[in-house]
Amino acid sequence: MAALAAAGLVAVAAACSPVTVEPASSPPAPASQPNELNTDSLSLLNQSFTAPVRLSMPDLSIDMPVEPHGLDEIGEMSLPFSPFTAGWYAYGSAPDSVQGSTVIAAHVDSLAEGKGPFSRLREAAVGMQVTVIDDSGVEHVYRVTEVERIAKAEVPLNRVFTGVGEPHLVLVTCGGEWNAQASSYRDNYIVTAEKVT
Repeated sequence: MAALAAAGLVAVAAACSPVTVEPASSPPAPASQPNELNTDSLSLLNQSFTAPVRLSMPDLSIDMPVEPHGLDEIGEMSLPFSPFTAGWYAYGSAPDSVQGSTVIAAHVDSLAEGKGPFSRLREAAVGMQVTVIDDSGVEHVYRVTEVERIAKAEVPLNRVFTGVGEPHLVLVTCGGEWNAQASSYRDNYIVTAEKVT
């Protein structure tokens, strides 16, 4: 896949905007604290609630903490400020849920810290292993089944944020060309992985 394009050093180090993907149906409003989980919204999905706390992908040298997130002020998925921390969409499925997608996303880079681990998702390949550790210490192992680069406006939200179907993992970050006017990359890299154990 094409490397991240940039117009000079500033664009290379600039942060991508929050992941331009949002749930197909609006969940209840986030709790008052940014990282506080709204367990009522999770119970509506009839899902387990065991939050992921760490994600590793050895083939890409990705190993990073994960924290829960909800929606930002404009209704998109919020993300940790640092590209070295990933955010789990806490209104959706969890690693121990019996169905649906566990969505974990991170910024590709930032002006202050440079490229983060998820910048390497563009190099992901079918068959690579991803391990997610939940807050009870259980390891959940996944195998990559699909790697996509999609224009942000064309991201299939119903498929990314789904509460049905076999349990699986979806990793998301920014990529493609830098859009200086929007201060954002034009595309999203989306890595889908089936659950193995």
